[in-house]
Amino acid sequence: MNRKIQMTKKFIRLALFECLKEKDINKITISSLCEKADINRSTFYKYYGSQYDVIKEMEQEVIQLINEQLNDQPKETSFIQLLQFLKSNKETIKIFFECNVDNEFPKQVLALDSINNQLEQVSQNDPYIKNYILFGSLATIQQWIDAGCIESCEEIANIINSIVDKLVR
Repeated sequence: MNRKIQMTKKFIRLALFECLKEKDINKITISSLCEKADINRSTFYKYYGSQYDVIKEMEQEVIQLINEQLNDQPKETSFIQLLQFLKSNKETIKIFFECNVDNEFPKQVLALDSINNQLEQVSQNDPYIKNYILFGSLATIQQWIDAGCIESCEEIANIINSIVDKLVR
């Protein structure tokens, strides 16, 4: 992708984030987004079909970045590393959770190896418990991010691990 396209997409993303501070994604018009990004509507439509497409592309890039960063991590520390990444990018992650365009971002976070490594002790024969733990972990992480990540990554990991331990006993 050439530099001009990268810059245009960057302006669109920044404009979308600014708009999201003021209103819900459903209330953001392409016109207002283009005005804030200082681009024409035709330029916007050259790269995206809607404001949702912008969010989806950003979510995919974040998931890819998480995977790249956690790839070389030992599985014992990958969950903490994931939490550290989410904390470092909490404003962006919070927007992804709030927009919840098609539920794909939370599902992709749940599919990460660092989350699934936490569930090795859960029987493969009990998908209900596994899903309960997955979505409970996600809700805990989302609440932590919404509250501003006050607790340390280690504290949140310990909370989630203790809940998992109690459920699988």
